[in-house]
This record gives sequence, structure tokens and C-alpha cells, in this order.
Amino acid sequence: MCHKPMDYAPPYRHVAPIYDLLATSYSLGAIDRAKADHHRLIKQGDRVLYSGAGCGKEIVSACKRGANATCVEPCPAMAERLHQRLAVGCENFMIVPRPIQELAAQPDYDIVVAHFFLNLFDAQSMPDVLKHLSMFVKPGGRLVIADFKPPAGNAGRFNRIWRWLYYRPLNVAGWMLRICALHPIYDYTPLALDNGFTLESRIAFPTTRGLAMYEVLTLTRNP
Repeated sequence: MCHKPMDYAPPYRHVAPIYDLLATSYSLGAIDRAKADHHRLIKQGDRVLYSGAGCGKEIVSACKRGANATCVEPCPAMAERLHQRLAVGCENFMIVPRPIQELAAQPDYDIVVAHFFLNLFDAQSMPDVLKHLSMFVKPGGRLVIADFKPPAGNAGRFNRIWRWLYYRPLNVAGWMLRICALHPIYDYTPLALDNGFTLESRIAFPTTRGLAMYEVLTLTRNP
């Protein structure tokens, strides 16, 4: 069992009313598109776990597509906004107001979603959180991670500098608000492979100048 590295729920209370607007504006809609990408995977009756569910407007669409959603969100303000959204026309959901790290992992879920959640943690804690999340995915199920896209190994200097200028101010602002830790952009793929997953797809989502600042990893748990 792993533990969250900081108490990030109280600061989120202050940004909850404008969190979605900030994300949409900063990313020019790329974050919304990345969060919605997993909808293509959902089949009627699928059990879907959302870690760090936030205000979760993409979860409404998932439920309407037939998902049975378990939404783990420890911040009361976020959880309340999520409940208000899901209560209108959705029945197949449950909100768990605790950190995912406190929940006993059972491999019961067809899909486990981590949307901009793992980047809350520092470099020492994040691998343990990812390992814990992976234990909720049933064999043959999927782990879906939407987050900032790290530079490719052959990325040029301009690409790396532009990516750093785009990401670092947001990371520092989040750290000052005690929302996240200071860290570089994570590449989750090697860690997921080490935890018994196979990479199914890696989809990039462009923002300014056609550069892809975000991506969605879809990984399948090995039998």
C-alpha cells in the first residue's frame, strides 16, 4: 500500500469551481479530447474505475455509454461537483470520497482510468501509485492514462524547449498551490510494462503550433 505524498484536497477546494475552465483554456481543448478518448473502449456493463475523478464531465458520457463507474475523489468540493453532474440522468455510478491509495486493490475492473492524476505525485511516490492502480485491472482489462506527453527520444532542441516552457510554469503553479509535486514530464510506459501490461496504443493530442503536448496511453493487462 502506498500513501499520497501531500494533502492536496484542501487546495483543490479553491480551484474546483474553475478547474475545468482552466484546463480547457490552457490546453485549447486538448485535455478534454484526451479525457474523452477512452469512450471508444467502453462496452455496455463495463466496470470502469476513475482514480482522481475530479469534476469528471467525461464520466457523464461514459455512464451514458453503459459504463458502471466507480469514481474515487478525495476532495469534497470536487466530489460534490461530480455528484451534481452525474445525478442528472446517470444511475450507474458510485463516488468514493477517499484517496485511491487507501483502497484495497481487487482486479475487478474492465478499465482503470488515470486522467492527469499520476502527475500529482513526486518521482519517488508515483511508481508505487501506478503499481497500486494496476492491481485494480482484471486480466485482459485496460489501464488508460491521459497526461502530458514527454519528448520523444529523437526530439529536436526546439521541441524540447517549447515543451519545457509549456509544462514547467503550470507544474510550478500547481506546486505553489500544493496541488502537485515538482517533477519532469513522466513517461509511464516503461513502468506499466514492468507491472504486467502491454502497450495497445499511444495517441497524441496537439495544441499550439501542432505540437502534441498531451497523450493517451492505452495498456492491456497480460493474462
